[in-house]
Amino acid sequence: MPQPTATLEDLTRIMAQSPGCPICHYGRQAGHAFLEGLLYESVNDFGLRQQLVQSLGFCAFHSQETLSFPGARLGAAILERAMLKEALRRVQRQAPARRSRLRRAHGDLSPTLDDCPVCQHERGAERRAIEELLGHWDDDWAGALENVGGLCYNHLHQAIRLSPDKKRASQLKAIHQRLWQALIDHLDAFIRKHDYRFRHEPISDEETEAIREAILILTGERTS
Repeated sequence: MPQPTATLEDLTRIMAQSPGCPICHYGRQAGHAFLEGLLYESVNDFGLRQQLVQSLGFCAFHSQETLSFPGARLGAAILERAMLKEALRRVQRQAPARRSRLRRAHGDLSPTLDDCPVCQHERGAERRAIEELLGHWDDDWAGALENVGGLCYNHLHQAIRLSPDKKRASQLKAIHQRLWQALIDHLDAFIRKHDYRFRHEPISDEETEAIREAILILTGERTS
């Protein structure tokens, strides 16, 4: 068995501290650190500027996150000024679309932009974390993953596709069959107890919380 890596140590710490998909948490922490370093050290980097021009800055989530770092507003201001000037340049060069092109667009008139660089960094970190987890997979990791509620749908899908053998894929499926079926049962109970015939039955905290947990499974964790 290969020796644990820094990524595995981070996943162990995350799973000990935070419920929910550990790959989501790992990716968010990697993205947060990447964005922090970028704002403090790389705002004038030519390669980064060129990448940001293609994406016209960061996505909405990471653009707002730039305001959360103490003392980093200067870096955010430098980047946003450059991106706003680029947006103005594009607007000035834009012309009305021909009617035929509008019909082909099927109503989608949004500009075509590259992905947010921080989102790209997060996705790369998440894939590496999934590969590390699968490479060190054993009963202890399986139990730890089940204890925190498993993976979100997106990262479970990736983990199954990246599984090196059917045994690990089957174990992942079995864990999430148990976890998600329990949530479905709680949601069934929550819905049933809103029927007037069963309103005398108290709704448990688990049944109420199942709604939030189902949303996070389907959409992924988005933590600050």
